[in-house]
Amino acid sequence: MKYHVPDALVLRQERIGQNIYALTIESREIAHEAQPGQFVHLRCGQGDDPLLRRPLSINDVQRETGYVTFWYQVVGKGTQLLSQVQAGECLDVMGPLGHGFQTDLSGKKVGLIGGGMGIAPLIFLGSELVKKNEVQAFGGGRSKELLPRFPENMDFPSELITEDGSSGKQGLVTEILEEWLAQDAPERFDFLYACGPRPMLAEVARLARQAQIPLQVSLETVMACGVGACLGCTCEGAGRAEGKRFKVCQDGPVFWAEEVNWDE
Repeated sequence: MKYHVPDALVLRQERIGQNIYALTIESREIAHEAQPGQFVHLRCGQGDDPLLRRPLSINDVQRETGYVTFWYQVVGKGTQLLSQVQAGECLDVMGPLGHGFQTDLSGKKVGLIGGGMGIAPLIFLGSELVKKNEVQAFGGGRSKELLPRFPENMDFPSELITEDGSSGKQGLVTEILEEWLAQDAPERFDFLYACGPRPMLAEVARLARQAQIPLQVSLETVMACGVGACLGCTCEGAGRAEGKRFKVCQDGPVFWAEEVNWDE
């Protein structure tokens, strides 16, 4: 069930990286319903400029208190306005929206692969999966300043890699995954989840297919309406979904990797 919360209270906002912010609101309705991989559609200003809402993936949920946290990066006018919002103000929020990750796993070894801001929804996902599974997370970005970090108090380990070597190893996050997948069977993953830039996701999909490991991906794209009406966020299906055009905001943002046409 999705809710329209026109007066969600902002509890805190902090800068956690170069133009990267963590925003926490109070909404018991959204906190109660939210599942890993879902998102909210948020109005950044008080008027009609900017007109369109911004989609923010859900980073953390505290169901008891009704606190919901999002990470976002300032990339334009809307998110610039959002970064100026102070604790005590209210925001107009719709959510939770979209189709989230599969979480009904038990006794599995699970790998999470995040690129850049794609790390954000995987933290919420990992906190749910680790209750019944063994979880290992990987995060990659261009540099330390542009890489959101997995919190130190998580209940599962994480490994970071940057293209310039300023944090963790130097290289690409897909290279770490490839190393892990090359290990002996006891160290192999039973299930993979990924979120990040499309080229990264395409490579993760290739590696998962080669290793015959199920993979779910969360696609990052512009979502104007957030409810499947404008058709501005469609992507082409593949495999058993060949010939279909998905609405990422409604059918996704989470998909089985083999159902996405990575050559589109």
